Amino acid sequence: MTEDDVYRWVQAISPRWLTPERSYLNYVRTWGVVDKIKAAKLRGDFESIIDRPQPAYHARFALNAII
Repeated sequence: MTEDDVYRWVQAISPRWLTPERSYLNYVRTWGVVDKIKAAKLRGDFESIIDRPQPAYHARFALNAII
């Protein structure tokens, strides 16, 4: 597992926590991202998890704020 794997995981699962760096590091530590990546790689699910599109919840919230 590499740091790039951790970044890609957070980017795919919860991109809101990518910045600032303190939030990113706290998210990785608090939610056990390293252990989740290890488990996903052992199951062979890692690539499918990071490649699936995530719903754009933030867009829905922005649209509600506009309307």
